[in-house]
Amino acid sequence: MQETTFDWLLIAFEIECTLKTVMALSEITTVYCLLIFMTTTEDILESQANGHSRIAAGEIYDVAIEKLVYGGDGFAHIGSQAVFVPFAAVGDQLRVRITEVERNYARGVIEEILHASADRRTPPCPHFGVCGGCQLQHLSYAAQLNAKVAFVRESLRRLGCIDWDGEIATRSADEFGYRSRAELKIARDEFGKARIGYYRPASQRVCEVESCLILMPAANRELQRLHAEPSLIPNDATRVHFTVGDTEVIVTPATGENGKSEAVDALGTAYQRIAGFNYGFGVRSFFQGNRLLVEDLVHTAIGDAKGKLAVDLYAGVGLFSLQLAKTFEQVVAVEGNRPAASHGMENVRSNNLPNVRYEQLSVEAWLKYKSVELPCPDFVLLDPPRSGAGAQVIERLVAMAAPQMAYVSCDPATLARDLRLLVNYGYSIESITALDMFPQTYHVETVVRLRIAD
Repeated sequence: MQETTFDWLLIAFEIECTLKTVMALSEITTVYCLLIFMTTTEDILESQANGHSRIAAGEIYDVAIEKLVYGGDGFAHIGSQAVFVPFAAVGDQLRVRITEVERNYARGVIEEILHASADRRTPPCPHFGVCGGCQLQHLSYAAQLNAKVAFVRESLRRLGCIDWDGEIATRSADEFGYRSRAELKIARDEFGKARIGYYRPASQRVCEVESCLILMPAANRELQRLHAEPSLIPNDATRVHFTVGDTEVIVTPATGENGKSEAVDALGTAYQRIAGFNYGFGVRSFFQGNRLLVEDLVHTAIGDAKGKLAVDLYAGVGLFSLQLAKTFEQVVAVEGNRPAASHGMENVRSNNLPNVRYEQLSVEAWLKYKSVELPCPDFVLLDPPRSGAGAQVIERLVAMAAPQMAYVSCDPATLARDLRLLVNYGYSIESITALDMFPQTYHVETVVRLRIAD
């Protein structure tokens, strides 16, 4: 009975982490409610009675960390109460102080490490724990990779009811110096001096950072230059974007939020050559940020797929579309974001690829109104935003009856939801690969190859 309760508590916590970044709240909430009904009333009451009444904020407890959960926190028990602890490692024996008590779980912070896990290491960055940019620097890199595989497997099981017992392969590159895109925040002190860095965890206070280990060296040099010459930062700037191309770094101070993204995007275009093609992308156009692993991502997603027609949904600036043109007679790229689609069309033109056609429509609209104009595609690749594809897109996607599909995901929870739907519609999972596009953080990129079941 207790195990069922703890499963439900983990589900609740995973969904809470996802809700912070996922826009499709109603669909995730639907999954959440369904999973609640999988737990008996007696289980929930037992968890509340045995846990919540005994624990209060400010109290100190000794706990053993059993696993890491998506979001990066360690998971432990105090009696039958679930407790989540940041900056923990599997196997840690910790003394923790309770900081927050919710209805069915609590949160704590480490007061003392009584016995350190073998997975622990000294964090290489002096800002780790204060800066909110990284969550896992205290873990060896091997432990980080293992944790991310577990995040994917657990999300499939808990949220998608998919018991994948096959291998989840991993792909990784250097764990530092990989990030070609970053948005750093700017705050000013009482004397008007600019402080540049990342937000602190669960805060909008800026942790000043003069050098960031995960940035590519060229971006770090520009960051250090801004610290040395703060007059380069406009007085009204609230953030600065670093966009690293193969020959230059575009440094773009900006104000406001996403409403001005098109104006910011138009301030510069960076260029990278990837797997034989030249890609141009704007400051705010989505493009994969791990310069060291992006080619592996392309090869993993496309593999040996070939044929007459491929469809690339959520195509962005054409990362996959251009590569698909090597092995397909025709490629249709669908992208609703205007700046990204404009960059994509220019990339098609500049690489002289007449067999790639862009459709500047939302994926939802294209599937509803335009997909019927095409013959059955041999291969569909979709790389949706963190909110995933969702039920309506999946329903219309499977109506195209593509025999092979690749789903590229940056969020295990929405991936699990969408895979459950695809399996229900008759697709089978051929392979799952976890790519560590974001070392030192809890994020993981997943590529799932699917085929219509016989």
